[in-house]
Amino acid sequence: MLNDSLRIPAVVYPNDPSVQKVAEPDFAEVKVTGDRYTSKDFMQKEWQHVWKKVWMIAGMAHDCEEPGDYFTCDLGKENLVFVKNEQGDIQGFYNVCQHRGAKLVLNDKGQMNQFSCLYHGWIYNTDGQLVDLQDPEDFNCDPKNNVHLRKVKTEVFSGFVWYCLDDESPSLEEFLGPMHEQLMSWQLNDSLRVEHFTVGLPCNWKVIIDNFQEGYHIPTLHPQLLETVDERKEAVQYDMYPGGHSRMILLGCNPSPNYQPSDEVPPSLVSILEKWSMNVDDYHSDLQSIRPALQKQKRKLSKDFKKDFSHLTDSQLTDNYLYDLFPSCALSVYPEGEYVWLLRSRPDPKDPEKCIFDYWTIAKFPKGQNELYWEHMDMTLTRDSEVEHKKFKFGEQSISYGIDQDIGICEYVQQGMNSAGFDSAILCNQERRVHFLHFNIDDYILRGEQ
Repeated sequence: MLNDSLRIPAVVYPNDPSVQKVAEPDFAEVKVTGDRYTSKDFMQKEWQHVWKKVWMIAGMAHDCEEPGDYFTCDLGKENLVFVKNEQGDIQGFYNVCQHRGAKLVLNDKGQMNQFSCLYHGWIYNTDGQLVDLQDPEDFNCDPKNNVHLRKVKTEVFSGFVWYCLDDESPSLEEFLGPMHEQLMSWQLNDSLRVEHFTVGLPCNWKVIIDNFQEGYHIPTLHPQLLETVDERKEAVQYDMYPGGHSRMILLGCNPSPNYQPSDEVPPSLVSILEKWSMNVDDYHSDLQSIRPALQKQKRKLSKDFKKDFSHLTDSQLTDNYLYDLFPSCALSVYPEGEYVWLLRSRPDPKDPEKCIFDYWTIAKFPKGQNELYWEHMDMTLTRDSEVEHKKFKFGEQSISYGIDQDIGICEYVQQGMNSAGFDSAILCNQERRVHFLHFNIDDYILRGEQ
């Protein structure tokens, strides 16, 4: 039975099964101590029993549109290459020549119908098969008969290319559980990446992903969000699912009761109301009525905007969804699914007090349209726009105002993890997804060591 004081989406939308609360998995509260963020021994356990067992996102399916299109990605000490073969399938391989172990593909992405090792010239086709080499007669048997790049388990789903380093792992659908259906509901298959950042951060990978597990920090770290979301503990819905995945839903286009002035439509909502031909003056004295009125107006004018909302619930038209895919990938879905932000931390190959942070903006182009006006950046995107992959270290460039706030605090959290003055985290109920994350990390390690 839900508390009567709650105003979470499950209460606000009682007839919407997609936001209903389900029974949470049983899990024990973990003592979240500093050594989990600093210990090389714990880092090695995570690599062996977590990172090598989970499904991860490698890139976007549109990065491999034509046979021969390829891209590379890193996870810890491993570098992988994904390529579309002549049959139209995208397959991942360990990016290492089978001859003497040299790295095979050096570029981040490109197009070629075969891969040639720069060391001794061994050549592989897009199926990973060795097809040519110099002096084959000098070997006891011709390597072309039995040499193949080692495959990585690969699937394409929801516009992403996924992989798992464990050949015996369950399927991606089994791994994602209820998340699989939830991601399908947004229909992201035709989405394109329009921003691509990779940033080296001076903190353990869990520091940044812990941050995306809770909304408790919103009033202090992101006060600007009070204009558009109700951040109070009574209004934010947290859902946890088997396998370590979880979800957070915030009522969007819904100014916080803590927002001031309380009798004036916030500037960020004024532009949204005007876009949908709504009279701003009608809502100054009743900010809480904006969200349901906007939902109705979006459905009414959807054809005028060449948008199809038939597959979306009312909540999906206005609210903010944050999906946390175990262990370290957060997908923040903007209302309508028009934009998705991928926020992900990956472990540094050597140092537990460093990580790699990925930030992607993914845009959903309306069906049949080759252009999309991006309000966030006040620019028009085209389907064939070349996206620069920006790589830098923390502090060298800005990503966005909100993300800069998130990653900016992480340096100071990591410093605290080394302090003799810090014992373990004291977590409130709003932060129980942090406990859930760490419980599942320990569960993977425990099962792996048995």
